[in-house]
Amino acid sequence: MSHKDIVNALIDSQGTLFSEEMGANIARDTPQELFHWLEGAILLSARIATAQAIEAAQALRAEKLHKIDEILAIDKWDMVAVLRHNGYKRYDTVTTEYIKDAAQMVRDRYDDDLRGMKSDDPDEVIARIKEVKGIGDVGADIFAREVQLVWDVFYPRADGPALDAAKDLGLPTDPQELAALAGSRERFVRLMAALTRAALDGPSEQVWDAA
Repeated sequence: MSHKDIVNALIDSQGTLFSEEMGANIARDTPQELFHWLEGAILLSARIATAQAIEAAQALRAEKLHKIDEILAIDKWDMVAVLRHNGYKRYDTVTTEYIKDAAQMVRDRYDDDLRGMKSDDPDEVIARIKEVKGIGDVGADIFAREVQLVWDVFYPRADGPALDAAKDLGLPTDPQELAALAGSRERFVRLMAALTRAALDGPSEQVWDAA
């Protein structure tokens, strides 16, 4: 099978964006959707199963706790309870503090709009993302991996476990080559999600067949 066949199988079978699974539509490039994905990156950064982080992000959105106003208004322990009752027990208190701090920081520094972080220098934008409490190197990479769908400064970006999976599947590890194989910006971002899922959970049967 060709590289193109493997890429198509990855996108078709494992290409759901993590932000999408959480309920965030970052393709809209709006402050609220981008903040929910930042919240998601904080949740995914903890040493906790991806499925639990996604469940927690879905629950926060269901309670409108992907909105900065709601996050700042809710009592800390009420937010802890939402996380605790939705698969996020081990880090519920500290993550609540991180999310509340992130909401306050984005309000104070960027007037509720993460797009204020953007510049022409990807390293500078990564540094700004890492100023958010709860976001380190891993969290910044998680956020950038999918926000490149709408932020030109990061596209095409491939790193971390996605590149490990690409190498294991015999695909190129150069972002430009992977983007060319994907065929479009959206498909490239979905490829990055698919490769990350392959690294975390193993390639799907469809991917193995193509490989």
